[in-house]
Formats: sequence, structure tokens, C-alpha cells
Amino acid sequence: MDLNLKGKVVLVTGGADGIGYCVAQLLASEGSKVVIADINAEKGKAASDELNKEGGNTIAVKVDVQDEDSVKAMVKTTLDTFGRVDALINNAGIGYFKTLEEESMDEWHRVLAINLTGVHLCSREVFPIMKKQKEGRIISVASLGGQVGGMKVTPGYVASKAGVAALMKSYARNGGQYGILANSVAPGPTETNMARGRYSADGTLIGRTAEPMDVAKVIFFLCTNLADYLTGVTIDINGGALMR
Repeated sequence: MDLNLKGKVVLVTGGADGIGYCVAQLLASEGSKVVIADINAEKGKAASDELNKEGGNTIAVKVDVQDEDSVKAMVKTTLDTFGRVDALINNAGIGYFKTLEEESMDEWHRVLAINLTGVHLCSREVFPIMKKQKEGRIISVASLGGQVGGMKVTPGYVASKAGVAALMKSYARNGGQYGILANSVAPGPTETNMARGRYSADGTLIGRTAEPMDVAKVIFFLCTNLADYLTGVTIDINGGALMR
């Protein structure tokens, strides 16, 4: 089956490891040109080199998604290298495992700057490119925490992820007439570097927490022509945890 991914240019933030790397791996295996954007330049290059050894066509770009100039430079590098942007995966994010009373205002501002403002900066920068192309996908990583008030994470994280889901609805509404589809995914507890070992499998209906690839597969689906009529939605990926 042709999923219409060969030759597509996909920009993945937080692409050096975890969910972002798994997404890059899946897309590269289908012939997409992938930009692995990460604040850790060394890890980004290592990830890109590894995928290229496997036959991928990827580059690594350092980016700080909360910095507008850095985001602009990332997109410029993408255009200079590949000439277009077909999809943006907003995966970069942080979180703090603290109580409401323990979260400092510096932590509140930082998590919102990276998780929410960063998503907007990246999405806003690619929007006119996709508008001119008359097509594009913007897919952002929200969270189950944004739906249920969080589990072990701070209010800032919860607010940022709830905001991501709402923000994608705004992009869907503004982009639909130009062929731009905007969606989010809401993972439950996932064994990333940030959250590994912090959650029990008992919180799900299927007896395990998610692996990064479980989330990446759904993001991959949203990049394909199988999702041509989906926009403005949030897809839950939580093994039934929302029902517990």
C-alpha cells in the first residue's frame, strides 16, 4: 500500500530519542526526508547518523523551541536542504514530577514556554509554507494529563498539554481551507526517559504502560494518506487508562 510518504519532508522536534526518534525511524523507513530537531545537538546528530546508516535521508538541526529565532533558523535550514515542509511533529517537551505546592513559578513558566509556546512558534513558522503548498500536516503531542488533571506531574505540565490540544483545533480551523490538517495525540504513561518507571501498569486496561513506539505509530498514521479526512481531533493512546 502506498501511504504517500516517499519524498515527503517531515520536521520532528525532540527527535533525538523517545517518541520523536521512533517517529523519525518509521518515516525514514517509508522514504520520507526527516529533519531531526533537538536541543541536544550531539544526540540529534547521532540519531540522524544511525537512521542514515539504515538507508534514511535525514539531517539533524539544533533547536530551542521556546526561542523564536532558533525556530526560524530550524525551518530555514529545512527549506534550504529539502525545499519544503510537508509535516511538522511537535514532540519536544518537558515535565516536572512534583506536587502543586512544590512547583515553582520558574518551573511553571519554563514548562509552558517549551510545551505550549514552543508548539505555537513551530506551527506558526511552518503555517505560511504549508498554506503556499496548499497542503500540510501539523501533529502535536498532548497528554492524558491534560484531560484528567495530571498523574504525578505539575499543574504547569497539565495546563500546557491541555493547551496543546486546544491549539491544534485553532490551527485546524485556520488551516482547513488551505489543505492543512492539524491534530494532536494524547499519550498516557509512556516509558520515555522522562517518565520511565514512574507509573504502574495497573493504571491501564491492558496490563502495561506504553512504549514510545506505541505513540509513534499513531503519529505515523496521522502523517499518511489514511488520515486525509482527520483534522482538529485528539487521539487517545493510553491503553484504556482514561477509563479507569
